[in-house]
Amino acid sequence: MLRKHLVGLIVGVVVIVGLGAAAVVWLTLNKPESTGSGPDAAAPAGATPSGPTQPASGSPAPSTAVPGAAASASPEAGPRQMSRLLYDDGQNTATVTGLEVTAGTLRVQLRYATRSPGGWVLSCPARTADLQSSHLTMADGRQVFPVDTYCASQRPGTDFTLRPGAVLESWGVFPVVPSGDDLFSLTWYDLGTVEGLKL
Repeated sequence: MLRKHLVGLIVGVVVIVGLGAAAVVWLTLNKPESTGSGPDAAAPAGATPSGPTQPASGSPAPSTAVPGAAASASPEAGPRQMSRLLYDDGQNTATVTGLEVTAGTLRVQLRYATRSPGGWVLSCPARTADLQSSHLTMADGRQVFPVDTYCASQRPGTDFTLRPGAVLESWGVFPVVPSGDDLFSLTWYDLGTVEGLKL
């Protein structure tokens, strides 16, 4: 009888330890990525290549977004990791790495990387221009501009070079949370557009 209780106790402890280890692994794999500066952080990554910016043609007319607008399927708060290529010229890439819903806003995470021996010359527009340089296009055709970006908050109006081999994080915060049922797109400066995003 004592042996039966002892075996039951040991099995219970093993199950609890196993669940705890699974929780630690899950939390480790699903934590948000750091956006802090590291040793390769020569400059912010929310920028566009230096040179003139050309407006997108054939885009729907911009409209004012209503923060917290009602949606048919409200997505849960929290981060969503992904890897959607936005720009690739053979040496330099910009990739959408995640979406995060927080308090009526959508934060888009991007990663810039360069393999170019000379680095990647980037330029952050002045704050006012920066906040009009990127947008989300919603399922109904509305364009929603960011209320903050890495460039606007960290290095407005500056040019810089991303060092060879460096990887930098960038972000934009938009005052809207798309419905979980609807597809939307991101146009990021003059680097391009990623279609078919969904929460």
